[in-house]
Amino acid sequence: TVTAKESTAIAEAVRNLFLSGEVDKVEAVYGKFINLVTNEPSIRTILPLSPTGIENAEDETFKMSSEDGKLKTEKVKQGKVQAKEIESDVIFDQPPATILSSMLPLYLNSQVLAMMFDGQASELSARMTAMKAATDNAKELAETLTTKFNKKRQAAITQELCEICSAGLALEDSSGDEGPPMGAIETPENVLADLVLELDTGSIPDTPTIETVDGPYR
Repeated sequence: TVTAKESTAIAEAVRNLFLSGEVDKVEAVYGKFINLVTNEPSIRTILPLSPTGIENAEDETFKMSSEDGKLKTEKVKQGKVQAKEIESDVIFDQPPATILSSMLPLYLNSQVLAMMFDGQASELSARMTAMKAATDNAKELAETLTTKFNKKRQAAITQELCEICSAGLALEDSSGDEGPPMGAIETPENVLADLVLELDTGSIPDTPTIETVDGPYR
């Protein structure tokens, strides 16, 4: 989380480097936040301060909100601030140089803080966009795999049904002693009639036959 304390420390460090003469120019490279899907790499000169162009007509404020479960930003552009006319009879308690020396560090701190907020907003928006893309891809992959699984399962069930039907038809067409055709319904009446017919024709022996090692035994 960006804090004013961190921006103040950074501003003091770069100001001391500039005032000591170690550097003659300080520039910041940061990601300027445009919207949730766009951020623009930018370079801004922090020091030395220019006597003109301090007011920035492109300054904007962003308000992040959640509507219908979706994150969005509301952008408000700030118009150019016009300098106020100072009356001629105004008396300053301190020399202008002293006042300017106390105001410029505050301005520098605010600029550093604004760039840090821009960078953080750009990072968070990029993360959110990446996570949303990953979530959408995962959902699409799950739907595709589910569809393929259902198709393969349906094909397997269809194949099993075809095999069962083919086996049934083969049994119906056979003329062996495997039993009656498929679909025959046995009731007590037709079972009894078949038994009487077999007894009359002698196809069933009067006594049961027991198979032994030496041969059939009655």
